[in-house]
Amino acid sequence: MQRKNNKVTIQDYLDFKQLLSFYRGTHKENRLFYLKKKESSVDKALLWIDEHRFRISEPLNSDTFSLYSSSLNNVLSFVSLLMGLIIGIALLSYSGNEPVNIIYYLFFAILVPILSMIFTLFTLFSRWSISEFFKMLFPYHWLEKIVSKIGTNKKIEFLDMAFSKSLQKNIFIERLQRFSLIFSIGVLLALLFVVITQDIAFSWSTTLDIKASSFYQFLELIATPWRVILASFMPSMELVELSQHYRLGVKLETNMVENAHILGTWWRYLAINTFFYAIVLRFFLWLFTLYSLRKRVKKEFFDLYELNRLVREFNTPFIETKSPKEEKHLEIKEEHKQQVKVKNMPPPMPPLPKIEEDNSLDDESIEEEIAIIEDNILEKEQHTIIAWNFSSDEVLLVNDSIDILPSSISLVGGRNSFEEDEEIANNSEDKILLYVKSWEPPTMDFVDFLEELISNDRVYEIELFPIGLSENSYRSTDKEFSIWNRKIEGLKSKKVWVIDAK
Repeated sequence: MQRKNNKVTIQDYLDFKQLLSFYRGTHKENRLFYLKKKESSVDKALLWIDEHRFRISEPLNSDTFSLYSSSLNNVLSFVSLLMGLIIGIALLSYSGNEPVNIIYYLFFAILVPILSMIFTLFTLFSRWSISEFFKMLFPYHWLEKIVSKIGTNKKIEFLDMAFSKSLQKNIFIERLQRFSLIFSIGVLLALLFVVITQDIAFSWSTTLDIKASSFYQFLELIATPWRVILASFMPSMELVELSQHYRLGVKLETNMVENAHILGTWWRYLAINTFFYAIVLRFFLWLFTLYSLRKRVKKEFFDLYELNRLVREFNTPFIETKSPKEEKHLEIKEEHKQQVKVKNMPPPMPPLPKIEEDNSLDDESIEEEIAIIEDNILEKEQHTIIAWNFSSDEVLLVNDSIDILPSSISLVGGRNSFEEDEEIANNSEDKILLYVKSWEPPTMDFVDFLEELISNDRVYEIELFPIGLSENSYRSTDKEFSIWNRKIEGLKSKKVWVIDAK
């Protein structure tokens, strides 16, 4: 499965936790998976989930969550938009007997959204016990409860069990901002619809003793973010004075009636404030909560104990601590040390350390570890490797354990035909590192292949490397080395050297 990006999703989080009950993989399998992929450790962890997701024999939790979220989002998006339209139309209801009070509209279109956004930020950064209290102040919390009860399969119970309290909080807050944004869009659409379909007169009125000049300054303060760019949307001082409505005065009968068409121009000021405070600010807050949700998912994903174990197995070379069977070797009393090269191999790797429950491994530490590995790789000499009677997985493990960087790998012997091996021998060039299994005595098939390599004029040197058992860190024993050394000496070729791994 090919990923478009390396972002950790809620689906990855759910599927990984579910996958662990069906498959965990051995150190050898996980290390081989790491060696076969070119991506970083973080990407490989996600690819590991993708590759083994088929092992889950029951419905995926991620599919259940996606279906539940999709249904909930569709229902609540429709309900939020409908409520925004209804409340917007209710705020702008106009019978013709008296104008629409813009103070009442500004309260619900500007002040309420700002207060809700402040509560949202406080909830986001507060502890769970406090945020749970503020969560109940939002109507969306109760609306979600009602909608979830309509569904089946105990989806809310599944959500409660699948995520931590902190992650549940981030999911709730992100959804709250999304539906609040849709609600505000409904309010703005209601304003535009009413203005288009009706001839409305706006005014401002309050029991408090507020002069028109003071109210105008208040309007300027509200318009500060956009006033310079959209100056034409700002009402004039004359309009503010003309729009002041007195319940028992005579202005309604004279000035306001005569200038009713001018009072309708307030809609532009109301629309731009609704757009900026209820939609633009909410949109950026929604983006922030979406970023916080993804960050929380990523943190909890990399804090999982089993993911720490998986990544450590990725980054730790595999060494078996026990041989599958007892090997018998030929007795060789005489040793020949001609045509021998000594190679200092890395010390045996210690067993994979036990990971404590609180030992978290974030992606930053993983990337630092990868950078160190890449720096070491740049200093290595690259080798053209030909492996006799090895599988590709075995060669990967050998290279990883003895710290060899291959430029190319060719597999010969085994199921290969003589023609295939001969073609590889004839196409080889320069210096060759030839792997053989030290516990297997040289056969005539191998000798024939080696002679083909020796006769190739483009090959100037062949380093024959007897690879021992993994339990011995791939080092050959003295007896095994003597067998191969004696056989190579018998060929009397200056091209061939035997590597004595120390």
